[in-house]
Amino acid sequence: MRGDAVDALKKCAEALQHGNSGLANAEMGRVLDLAEKETEPRTRRLIGYFAQALACRANGLHPKYFSFPSSEGKYWMCHWYGLCSTVGWCISKVVKGKSKVHVIELVKHMDGYKQWASIFRETDDWGDLTHLRLSFLVQENVEFSKESEKELIEMANNWDIELEYKIIPVNSFADIDVSLLEMRDGEFVVVNCMFVFSKMLSEALALEKLLLMLRDVIKADIMIVADHDANQSQSDFLLRFDESLKYYSSPSHEDILCHDYLTVEAYYRYQICNIVACEGSNRVERHQTWAQWKSLLTHYGFSIDNLFVELGLFGQSWLVKWENGILLIRSTEREEQPLFFISAWKTSTSPFKSSGSHEGLCIISSENDCLQTFQIFPEVFYFLLMLYLVCQIYQSENIGLLILVHLN
Repeated sequence: MRGDAVDALKKCAEALQHGNSGLANAEMGRVLDLAEKETEPRTRRLIGYFAQALACRANGLHPKYFSFPSSEGKYWMCHWYGLCSTVGWCISKVVKGKSKVHVIELVKHMDGYKQWASIFRETDDWGDLTHLRLSFLVQENVEFSKESEKELIEMANNWDIELEYKIIPVNSFADIDVSLLEMRDGEFVVVNCMFVFSKMLSEALALEKLLLMLRDVIKADIMIVADHDANQSQSDFLLRFDESLKYYSSPSHEDILCHDYLTVEAYYRYQICNIVACEGSNRVERHQTWAQWKSLLTHYGFSIDNLFVELGLFGQSWLVKWENGILLIRSTEREEQPLFFISAWKTSTSPFKSSGSHEGLCIISSENDCLQTFQIFPEVFYFLLMLYLVCQIYQSENIGLLILVHLN
């Protein structure tokens, strides 16, 4: 997404930031006019998402509190399907030579059967593994169906692996009752964290508490971390807005995550709105760069495990590269645009001393800014709000066009 529409969106954002409601109204009108002329459906929809986000910011609406569609799990599964082969391959390499393994999954929303069914299908060698224990720490109440349970056990049996699994509901990953994990001597412990850490950056010391627990109490042998690779956690709204424009306009997103790109965009619409419209604790989407994560995890006593030694699991629609043992996924259309990273970590051999503060999280913005709100482009705002709620149920191929038809 480039050109006049991006320019108009940026000028509208700048006007909002400086309290110029008249200019913001004018630029929003130009945005919608340019979107109507856009011939590429995905670009037209994306312009609509950012226009909606700006309208929410202007009117003080915090999308953190919007209820998500009936099953948010399927939106998270979009991330999983695209990266599952890679993560499953990483886990299988990590546990090679181990006979008893305990994998602890940290997931906000999940379908555990689909996740591990995919891993079993994609993995061609489990080495000496004879006993696999899966513990799912989830922030919603879920269960395996009896049919899914039977199928998963059969997949494990095909590898002569004895499978145990347990679903443990938690309110917060920072307050895990470790006794429920039933840690056992002789087990190799793997903690799998996909798209989890970045959502804890708005919770003050929550992430610090979790990292110290993983290191000192759970004593993870390997921790696999996958997340967005984006500079969208800064407190400067205009910088954050510019970065989000670059990140979400990459065409490679739909190829990386799943073939159902409308489903992917439904979740990204929520992320865009949260990043653009919210400040302080209301802004839960705080994506950081790989370099920032490396600095933070190193501070808390983890070091990179260089387990990645080969490629071959990836398509041609995205650029994959190893950099110091880390898998970096970038856009093929814009090689300089990072998208995601996958990494493996172990407890560092270097001594670590807690400072008693959260200085290791110094890159986390703790601002509690008050947004300056205006009664601007109210007809845009109220229509976008209704459209947003409707789109929780229905996916519209022409969401951007729908906005334009109504306003014109």
